[in-house]
Amino acid sequence: MLYSLIVINWQALLFNAFWIVGLAVLCAALSYHHWAAHQTKTSFKTQLNQPAFLVFFWLSFALVCVGLAGTSRQLWETAVWVIFTGITVLFMAKAFIAYRLVRSEIRD
Repeated sequence: MLYSLIVINWQALLFNAFWIVGLAVLCAALSYHHWAAHQTKTSFKTQLNQPAFLVFFWLSFALVCVGLAGTSRQLWETAVWVIFTGITVLFMAKAFIAYRLVRSEIRD
């Protein structure tokens, strides 16, 4: 057997998967809301200000920050990415609360 499981750096693979998935989520959210703007005949900017988009926007950036924190080589660089991750999680929580409020107003 030419290669074994030891050759693969599983930690690097895991952290690189985080930022790749984060960018995929961002692309999917942008694509969906571009389509939704076209279908509802509203502007793309209006769609991007919706809480439904902002939740996925901040989620994608949190995933990217986790991935970049995990692949950082310097301690200070890791600390900066961890701080950015915390900030994006706070903004994501704020957007999620706004999304829940909008959804509850629609149901009532």
